[in-house]
Amino acid sequence: MKTQQAWLFLAVPILLLAATLPVVTGLEAQAGRQTTPEFKLPNVAGGYMTSEDLKGKVTVVDLWATWCGPCVEEIPIYNQLYDAFKGHDVALVGIAVESPRRDVQSKVRQLGIKYPILIGDDQALQAFGLIQGFPTTVVMSKEGKIYKHYTGAVPHKEEKIKQDVQHLLAEDSG
Repeated sequence: MKTQQAWLFLAVPILLLAATLPVVTGLEAQAGRQTTPEFKLPNVAGGYMTSEDLKGKVTVVDLWATWCGPCVEEIPIYNQLYDAFKGHDVALVGIAVESPRRDVQSKVRQLGIKYPILIGDDQALQAFGLIQGFPTTVVMSKEGKIYKHYTGAVPHKEEKIKQDVQHLLAEDSG
């Protein structure tokens, strides 16, 4: 009995700490140039988008959920990035995860999202590496390699993503 009590004494704080992990204040990490696996996901606007559709473009992927307040607050940032890089070899894609499709469609209309929104699943989450919380933004090279991961509400995220995209575009032309 004492062994069980001791185990519980240790386990409860660890579980409480683990429960706070998805609530991320903001992490930024180099991703080590891991190539994302192939994927095919339904587009809210109809049809599908595949990883092959993104080849040859610097890609910004926003992994978000309809129930995630910080995710919804960042939508204007992605609309601005979409406008800023229109006409360049840049793709901006949102992947809604852990959200019912009908909720995603209504959020897209409600928030005026300009860029393609795909319906993600567990396989989509795995394709973009370790997802520690929402929102998560992944910046990828034209070859489909992960360049950067941003998790949570990262200060000055828009500027950082712009710099990442410009760096990758310059790297390709240099």
